[in-house]
Amino acid sequence: MKTRLDPIRSLAAGAALVLALAATPAQAYPLDEPYDGRWDRTAHGDLVDVQVLIEGQPAPLYFAPARWDRRYVQALRGRHYALRVTNRTGRRIGVLLAVDGLNVVSGERSRLRRDESMYVLDPWESATIRGWRTSLEQVRQFVFVDEERSYAERTGQANGDMGWIRVLAFDERRPVVWLPRPRIRPVAGDEHDRLDGARESETREAPLRANEAPLAGADRAQGEGLGERRVAEKSMAGAPGMQSLPRAESYPGTGWGERRLDPVRETYFVAAASPSDHLVFRYEYASSLQALGIRLSGDRLRDREQGELGFAQPPKW
Repeated sequence: MKTRLDPIRSLAAGAALVLALAATPAQAYPLDEPYDGRWDRTAHGDLVDVQVLIEGQPAPLYFAPARWDRRYVQALRGRHYALRVTNRTGRRIGVLLAVDGLNVVSGERSRLRRDESMYVLDPWESATIRGWRTSLEQVRQFVFVDEERSYAERTGQANGDMGWIRVLAFDERRPVVWLPRPRIRPVAGDEHDRLDGARESETREAPLRANEAPLAGADRAQGEGLGERRVAEKSMAGAPGMQSLPRAESYPGTGWGERRLDPVRETYFVAAASPSDHLVFRYEYASSLQALGIRLSGDRLRDREQGELGFAQPPKW
């Protein structure tokens, strides 16, 4: 006997399966890579885990001295990057992403509010956000460029959040049904008893009516679009790459990269009033990270001594 599946749910299940087959292997770096307790490759929240992928590989996330409210990422000029977000829960969640202060779906200045465009992840789903969304079918990939060539600068939206990545995760707001308390009628008694019963009933119902009015107004505002937004459900995977060194005097931004096929679909989602997670990342070139007191992982002499197993790559020039 065949079971009929809802078409939307069927698509979501299929997308999750593709991700499981095409995901980057979890162990992408040597087990003996030095770790000094000040960096990791995954940021953990209550609802989501987040990785920054540079050319498909999870990048180290650093902490600077006395700055534990954010993680730092080394920007590599000309390299594409992406954000891998994993739902840690057994329920749907909404994920709002802002890069350089701009919402990655709409490309507009983000106020980090629940009524903005966002992605929705199904229970336990992992998705890779690769760029600025231009349609339901395509994105322009995130790429590290100098700040003056960033998408925000080129659209006249440069702001104080240049070089910052923010990931906010929202629970889904479920509809609540309120049922009035049933009226109690006297079974027997004289007129005096009936009047007392009526007064008592009115006394009980007055606070109930007072509570119902604002709830109805809130639900009406919700229906008019305060928290109802069309959002895109997301599923893609990664690709390998290399690194490059920046000029010390410049600062990085996120550019308008190459066009890439990245289909999503619209769904209905009402976000909770406030996010449960707000994970913050700041990306800088190596010289700026070192100036902040961050010791970067990796050592060129050690890499040459140890050697790397791989295949021949085309020359850069």
